[in-house]
Amino acid sequence: MALKRQTQVPVVMAMFLAIMATAVAMAGEGTAAGKGPGPVKPELPPDPAVMKILDALGENQSALLPPLKTHGEFSADQKQWRHDKVGPTRRDYCLKWVWEADRGRAAFCGGNAGVPHKLNDVWEYDLASNTWVLLWEPDPDTNRVRHMKPEEAKAYLDSFVTVDKETGEIMTKRGAPFDPVHTWWGLTYDPELHAVLWVMGNHHLHDKFMGMHPELQADYKLGGFHKMRMWAYYPYEHRWQFMPVPADMPELHKTGAAILEYIPELKGSLWYASTFMQTAVFRSNDRSWGSFTKLAPNSQTWAKMTDFPAMEAVAAYDSASKVLVACRGGDKVRDALIPTKTYHYHPETNKWEKVGEIEAGPAAADNKTGMTYDSATGQCYIVGNGELWSYRVADRKWQKLVPDGPPAPSRFQLLSCYNPRFNVLMADAGSGQIWVYRGRKAKDARQ
Repeated sequence: MALKRQTQVPVVMAMFLAIMATAVAMAGEGTAAGKGPGPVKPELPPDPAVMKILDALGENQSALLPPLKTHGEFSADQKQWRHDKVGPTRRDYCLKWVWEADRGRAAFCGGNAGVPHKLNDVWEYDLASNTWVLLWEPDPDTNRVRHMKPEEAKAYLDSFVTVDKETGEIMTKRGAPFDPVHTWWGLTYDPELHAVLWVMGNHHLHDKFMGMHPELQADYKLGGFHKMRMWAYYPYEHRWQFMPVPADMPELHKTGAAILEYIPELKGSLWYASTFMQTAVFRSNDRSWGSFTKLAPNSQTWAKMTDFPAMEAVAAYDSASKVLVACRGGDKVRDALIPTKTYHYHPETNKWEKVGEIEAGPAAADNKTGMTYDSATGQCYIVGNGELWSYRVADRKWQKLVPDGPPAPSRFQLLSCYNPRFNVLMADAGSGQIWVYRGRKAKDARQ
C-alpha cells in the first residue's frame, strides 16, 4: 500500500518502541552508529501489528510480517513494475541490503543486469513501520534505449543526460549516476560520511552516448572501460556525488563482481577486486582513495594463489572478531557443484586467508544469496532458497538452522540484512511481505 501520509499511533506505543530500541541497542549495532547530521525523514509511526510480532519473537524463531507499505512519489516506470505496491524488490546481481547505523534503516539500490529495468532509484526500509521509503526518485529507465531507433534513443537520452565538465563524467542532469548497473557486492554504507557508497561496474551506454555527441569528447575525462567510478548518495541531503579517483592511482580499477565493505578499523571502506588482484581503502575523513595493494604481480601468479575469494563472492563484517568473512560457492556450473569456500580478511594486517571448503554448504554468490552479520549472536547468516545458514568466526564452520516458524523464503535472489535496532534478520523476496528471524534475545546479546 503506497502512503503519502501516515496517521499517528497512540503515545503508549511510541514509548514502547523507544524502550525496546534502547534495550536492543545494548547489543551493539555492528559498527559505530554515531549521530546523523539531521533528523531522519520522513518520520514514520510504528505499526502496532509489527511491533507485537517483534516483541513476541523468541530465540531461533521466525515470522512473516503483514503486507508492507511504501512511501514516496513513484514514476511511471516504477508503477509499471509495482514498486509502489511491493517496494524495490530484489534485482538481478543486486542483492546487497546495507544497514544505515545512524539512520536505523536499511538502504538498497541497484540497476539490474540489464533487464527488466535500469533505474538509479534509492530506497530504505523502516522495520518499525514496515515501510519501503523511496529516497531518490529515478531518472528515466535507460533500459528502454535498447528498443529504440538511433534518432529516438538520442532524443531520449538528451532529455536527461549530460557530461559534467568539473568531474569529466557522464551523469544525469540531476547529478545522479547515468546508466546504473548492478551492485554485485560493491555497495556499502559509511556512517561517518552518512552516505551510501556504490562502485559502478561495467557501463553499457557511455560509449553509445559519446558516439552521439563527439562534440562533448573534450569534456569526457573518464573514457576507458575500467576506470574507477564510485558514487555516494547522501540520504540526509537527498543528493548524489561522484567520487573521482586520484591521478596518482592509475591502477585502481572498477570492476564487477567485487566487494566494497565499510570497516571501522580501516576508517573507511575496503575495496577488493579479484579481477584486478587488488585492494584499496576509500577513507571517510577526506573522501579519497588510499592504501592501494596489488595482490599479485600477474594473472599467472594469481591463478596459483588460494587465499583469496573468487569473483561474485558475498561478505559480511564481524565487528566483534574484527574479521571480514567472505564466501563463494555452493552453486552449480554445468551440473557440477562448486564447493563452498570461506575466507577471512584481517584489517589490521591487510591479509586474506582461506579457512574452509565444504561440499555441502550454503549457496554463496552475489546473484543468488545475501550475507549479513548478527551482532547479537556473533554469527554471519546466508539466507536463500528456503535455507538459513549461520557461521561463527571462532568455529570456522557453517551450520544449517531450522527456525521455529515460517521457513526462509523459498527462492534465490532475495535481499537480507540484520537489523540491530530490533535484533532480527530481515529478508525480502519481493512478495510484498518481509520475513524476520531472531537468533538470540537481546538480553543475552553480550554473552
